[in-house]
Amino acid sequence: MPDYIRWLRGLAGPALLPLAYATAIVRDSAGRVLFQRRSDFGAAWWGLPGGLLEPGETAATCARREVLEETGLIVEPRRLTGVYSSLRYRVHYPNGDEAQQVTACYECAARGGALRPEAEEIEELRFFAPEALPPQPRWYADMLAHALAGGARPYFDAPERAEVETPFPSLMALRGVVGHAPVVWPGAAAAVLDAAGRLLLQRRSDNGQWGLPGGSLDAGESLAYTAKRETLEETGVAVEALRLLEVVSGHEVVFGNGDRLFPVVALLACRPLGGQPRADGRETTEVGYFEREHLPPLPPRHERMARLAFETAEAQ
Repeated sequence: MPDYIRWLRGLAGPALLPLAYATAIVRDSAGRVLFQRRSDFGAAWWGLPGGLLEPGETAATCARREVLEETGLIVEPRRLTGVYSSLRYRVHYPNGDEAQQVTACYECAARGGALRPEAEEIEELRFFAPEALPPQPRWYADMLAHALAGGARPYFDAPERAEVETPFPSLMALRGVVGHAPVVWPGAAAAVLDAAGRLLLQRRSDNGQWGLPGGSLDAGESLAYTAKRETLEETGVAVEALRLLEVVSGHEVVFGNGDRLFPVVALLACRPLGGQPRADGRETTEVGYFEREHLPPLPPRHERMARLAFETAEAQ
């Protein structure tokens, strides 16, 4: 178990937490898919290589690291095939820990190494043909189904929200036990373009910076719901998520109160459904639509997300 999750569970206990994962789909020259059998789940099912993000690493870097640690293979992520955040993928570990998995899945190409179980928790590695897959939990089955279908767009779960029992329904609730310490937490950002091709931006009250609307996922909701909720709360604009553009991760955000965060952000292209842009007076001080040539100064990660939103729209 990584030091980060050992530290986190030491403070939060086994309670349900939204946790950020990366999973890798690795195929051999015959098209067979690499599976592993873990010692903690025993013979109940097989799974794909992957694991939890650690502070400071991107989702793609996590996929590379976990594959190397667990299988001995060196891989390169080639395509983001989906991000999975629904409560359908809630997992109860044999040790009692519960997690709402928020997982970025990558199709990866093997570049070297030698196939052998590296991690203590891996008992067996084996390639399986797509038509003869082993027993597996729902999340892996869905990841494989979407990846093998070969769709041009990465999958994301529809907006949904359910009540869950946990002492940590939000990141702010978790701060009560972890304090200002760095936390890896999933979230979403909305790239909202209006009919004129202008991008919706907001100015934050805590640091005065402009950026895309978005925020941290609350337990029980999907990432598309997070994007919808945060955008409406912060800007007054109701939106619909249309497309997953990217997973933005690996950067640290330090808030004015000292809180440290490594967000794992699903960037979703959205369209406005109604409402007029307005600042909420709490988190945002200004809100508006901006043309590409007249954007206000943006932090590097928001500049990158804005550029990707415009480029994707122009390519359609």
